[in-house]
Amino acid sequence: MHPLLENANNLGNAMTSTDQSSTDLLDFLFGGYDKRIRPFSDQQRPVIIEMTIVLAILTELKWKDPRLIWDPKLFSGLKQIVVPHSTVWLPKMFIYNSMDNKEMLTENRFDIRISSDGHIKANIPHYVSCICRLNISLFPFDTQFCAIAQASPLLSIQEMDVNTTKPPKDSYFSGNAEWELLNVTVRATKFMEDGEERVEVHYIIHLRRRPVYYITVIVAPTFLISALSILGIFTPGTNDGPRGEKVSLGLGSLLAMSVLLDIVSAAMPRSNSIPLLGHYIIFTIVLCAVGVGVSMLLLAMSRHFIQSGELPSEKLYR
Repeated sequence: MHPLLENANNLGNAMTSTDQSSTDLLDFLFGGYDKRIRPFSDQQRPVIIEMTIVLAILTELKWKDPRLIWDPKLFSGLKQIVVPHSTVWLPKMFIYNSMDNKEMLTENRFDIRISSDGHIKANIPHYVSCICRLNISLFPFDTQFCAIAQASPLLSIQEMDVNTTKPPKDSYFSGNAEWELLNVTVRATKFMEDGEERVEVHYIIHLRRRPVYYITVIVAPTFLISALSILGIFTPGTNDGPRGEKVSLGLGSLLAMSVLLDIVSAAMPRSNSIPLLGHYIIFTIVLCAVGVGVSMLLLAMSRHFIQSGELPSEKLYR
């Protein structure tokens, strides 16, 4: 036989042997397997779930099912196998502070990995919209903490316990144009419900707002408008013409800052407190309003003295 044909024949035999071993392994593991039953027959022994977040949208679960243990020597050295998640018992964890939770993979594409020692690993990618309390007193220089809270809807700690691990340092966390992700911490708490002890896991995400947009679009223009307005209003004048222009300048500045205040109110989250940027805008508006009022008062006094032919007192003149 030609060497090339002989090698191809050997490769085909090896692939056939591997496929047969995988088939035999699946028959061995799932012949009498019932996914409706927890892995341990001992009701006093909980299933330990190792949970972490590898990515911002990826939940990694690990647990052990002693019913899915095999000897690799009996199955051509197979130490791991990938099967659909619908074939095994799967721990159910839900995010109870979410407004919307959508899985990225359909049910038919969600697989798990089983090792020969019975350890199972599942990666569950999904989109989550969570409810977070915001403290915007320092907006737009604020930092926020948002928690993703997960718990089992039914099983107690005697049936399923959770060991939490902090996301690895080399995990890829990314913010967006407005937020910068600083850190992710994890905390597990136990509580009593209906006489049963349960466990819930909190992944606390530390976020910092990127203030460049607000500084460029709001803070810097407001400062320039208010500075030019104040300087223009209090520049020495000689007659009614310049003073009237100063009043027009001040009123135009107030109108511009009112528009900026509308932009700020649209960009800020709703809250019962006024943020730092709001205080700044209000202060500049009040300052310009005072300047316009003083300029109008001086204009009225100037016209009064011109029409009456009187000279202002030495103290007022100064």
